[in-house]
Amino acid sequence: MKKTLKFWILTLITFTMIAILSSSFFSSYLVTKKSLIEKSLEQNEMYALKLAQMSEEVFGTMQANLEARKTDVMEYINDPEELTNILNQLLISSKNFNSLSVIGNDGVAIATSPNVGITGNKIDSPGVVEALRLKENFISKPYKAVTGRLLILVSTPLYDDSHTYLGMLNGTIYLQEDNFIHNILAKHFSEDGSYVFVVDEEGTLIYHPDKKRIGEDVSKNKVIQHLLNGQSGSKEIYNTQGAHFLAGYSYISESQWGIVSQTPFEISLQPLSGIMTKMFFYTLPFVILFYVLAYLLSEKLAAPLRKLAISTMNTNGKDVSIENLNISTWFFEAKQLTDTIENYRKLQEEEVANFKLQSFTDPLTGLKNRRYSELVFSDLLEQKCSFSIINIDIDHFKKVNDVYGHQVGDETLQFLAHKLLSGVSEQDVCVRLGGEEFVIILPNCLIDDAYLLAEKLRKEIEANILPLNRKITISAGVGEYKANKETVSELLNRVDEALYVAKSEGRNRTVISP
Repeated sequence: MKKTLKFWILTLITFTMIAILSSSFFSSYLVTKKSLIEKSLEQNEMYALKLAQMSEEVFGTMQANLEARKTDVMEYINDPEELTNILNQLLISSKNFNSLSVIGNDGVAIATSPNVGITGNKIDSPGVVEALRLKENFISKPYKAVTGRLLILVSTPLYDDSHTYLGMLNGTIYLQEDNFIHNILAKHFSEDGSYVFVVDEEGTLIYHPDKKRIGEDVSKNKVIQHLLNGQSGSKEIYNTQGAHFLAGYSYISESQWGIVSQTPFEISLQPLSGIMTKMFFYTLPFVILFYVLAYLLSEKLAAPLRKLAISTMNTNGKDVSIENLNISTWFFEAKQLTDTIENYRKLQEEEVANFKLQSFTDPLTGLKNRRYSELVFSDLLEQKCSFSIINIDIDHFKKVNDVYGHQVGDETLQFLAHKLLSGVSEQDVCVRLGGEEFVIILPNCLIDDAYLLAEKLRKEIEANILPLNRKITISAGVGEYKANKETVSELLNRVDEALYVAKSEGRNRTVISP
């Protein structure tokens, strides 16, 4: 039985409504999910920042407490009993240290509070040794003390009026026992499964709700890697145990620690189902009303055609003239749609080509990057083409960064890149491998020609003066690919060894790989 126009109109409206509702709910789901994630990230970032500021203040207070009692300590430096009384008073008043000690310049413990049995002994634990070496205000990395405790040392030096170093006044924080870090961080404000942990400058856990994990290395965590670079912010991550979290993190410059506040991903999205349920029930009355109106409208639209169809069926064909017209009502729209799709396809191809170019280009120097060099090597091997390479490294580049800053360092890299490009042919490929290390790939080039080119570049660079009235020099290693005898990786290692020889022999020279 043929379906009526009313049926098809209602079917079209039904599918349209389902599609609109589905897309609306899906869009709302994505937007709400994104909003909840952003909100959780922002809250954790702000909380981590607040805790970092509190920690900064506590460290400042701790250092100030030690500084305030230095005069008393130096006055009784030779009186262990009186020193013990001073340390006892300081321990009670500061409330942030688990223990205090005075250690002489020879590393011998003069007095401690509380008495942990080390008085009179020479202390050679890492924190004490480092503090004695630096002879300045110092916050140590976590280490195991002679008492077996995992702790952090906060130290201030003791100098007499003639600026003679007498030793140091120390406060310690026991990481696996109650301490000020635990008091500040133990309870997360949201109370929803979120928690806070602290790492030191090497990515070692200083504080964690699970005390068994204190001392664990979590430096592979992406958030921790940002903290180790002195950065603060927020990020969606999987931690070292594979759990999904939304984390905010903040760097503490005073101690070079990092604080991370994180919330389990699924907990952040718990409100999502309730929001979507409310949205469904709010929308349902409007959907029913719209469908009733659509039903009535379809009845009005279909009624005249239905009456005409019935009338036509009941006639004998004499009163009705039927013309079969073959009119293409879709040609114009189809043409326009085809043109639009074709334009869109071309635009996408251009964007893909642009992205591909960017993925193969070093953004700082404009040279090709390591990924592109791998493709070049692959093509050369596939074509069985002989080639040579020049491995180039800027001499004393770290000194340029340290003395003149990274801005000048970047300008130096750009200067070298320009000289390399201007000194090679069109078929040669200049690549920045990373840092100050460059490689030139020379297809169909013998090693002697590669050596001459390397020397030419080296001398030209040495003769040029950079914009800041400075000169730089380069060292280079040169090698030719031995077909069927080595891999590209072995060639690169071999030429890198030649570059190392050039460096060790005084730099500013070219060495051919044997």
